[in-house]
Amino acid sequence: MFTILPRRTIPALGQSRLRTVFSVPSCIPVHPLRASVPFRSPLSRPQRQFSTSSPLRVQYTRFSDTHTYHSRRPDQNKVTKVVVFVTAAGVVYYIAHLEQVPETGRWRFMDISPKFEAKLEEASYASLLSEFEGRILPAKHPITRHVHRVVSGLLEASDLGTLGPSDPSVSPAVDDGFWRDDPFAAARPHDPHTSPGGKEWNLLVVNDPKIVNALASFGTIVVFTGILPVCKDEQGLAAVVGHEIGHAVARHASERYSSSKILILLAILLQAVGIDFGVARMLNYLLFKLPNSRTQELEADTLGMRIAAKACYDPRSAVEMHTRLARASESGGVGFTLEFLRTHPVPERRIKHLEELVPEAYEIIAANPQCAGIRNSVEQFLGAITRWG
Repeated sequence: MFTILPRRTIPALGQSRLRTVFSVPSCIPVHPLRASVPFRSPLSRPQRQFSTSSPLRVQYTRFSDTHTYHSRRPDQNKVTKVVVFVTAAGVVYYIAHLEQVPETGRWRFMDISPKFEAKLEEASYASLLSEFEGRILPAKHPITRHVHRVVSGLLEASDLGTLGPSDPSVSPAVDDGFWRDDPFAAARPHDPHTSPGGKEWNLLVVNDPKIVNALASFGTIVVFTGILPVCKDEQGLAAVVGHEIGHAVARHASERYSSSKILILLAILLQAVGIDFGVARMLNYLLFKLPNSRTQELEADTLGMRIAAKACYDPRSAVEMHTRLARASESGGVGFTLEFLRTHPVPERRIKHLEELVPEAYEIIAANPQCAGIRNSVEQFLGAITRWG
């Protein structure tokens, strides 16, 4: 409830304080107040008026370092020009050194001369002798003689050369506990006195039952004893060694040596445009090196099948051999890995690829008059293809 108060006059300014908040001035006219001190609103910013006779100059300085700001752009232009020049020169050099693999027609980069490759062969052989010193079986060992006979037959049948003069003379098959009877061994042609022209190869048989592998590095073929139980017989060994000879014939080691230069250059260029060197190397490894390695493995499978067929070995043994290798890998604890992270294709893909090559290999055997011992098997196989094709 409100109470109505009586009217009161307001004293002059400075004589008395305002006594009520609801009083309304009535007896004193209201005039605009002019204070002797300029009034400043608490919400308004003070403004200052000034003038100068010098011309107005506006300059932006970043972190008080004008030299860095003005010199950064020219340096970046230089880096861009260098990257463009190196890239263009690299593309020209790459195209100038492209060639086709004679056996398959695949295009690849190769910039190693035969003279330099010969030096790599000598260095590789010396390195292998040093690495496996004390584990290399002597030339007269029964296993070495047996492996030597298979390797010699593969090389001579394809006119790829011979083993070195220090290798032992050819001897009949040896009962060493690793081998099954080979029904085609008697029919397979072999003349120890033949000396086809071409390359001279080296053979090392390494006594290591834990290594299930074989390799061919710049003209040197290495067979580990650990792979012999998986091979089971001469047919399986021929499939493995034929694959490794295929790597050497296609010069895959030299190709990898050449490609490594391109991968390093790409990593440097990617780093120049802002990508970390480690990330660039990883991208090169996943996008270039691994896919090329898998391509080389399939190419070696193709060449190995042809090499073994020319020596009258049953091509189905290669399929069976890779099937046993896949089982050995599974039993050895090798887990599942995505193919794009592998240096070799997955076993299923390799086996399928080899199965597709079997008809071609049988045609090679059928065209060779020296493969009379397995001609009946070839004719039965080709007849089955004709009936079911």
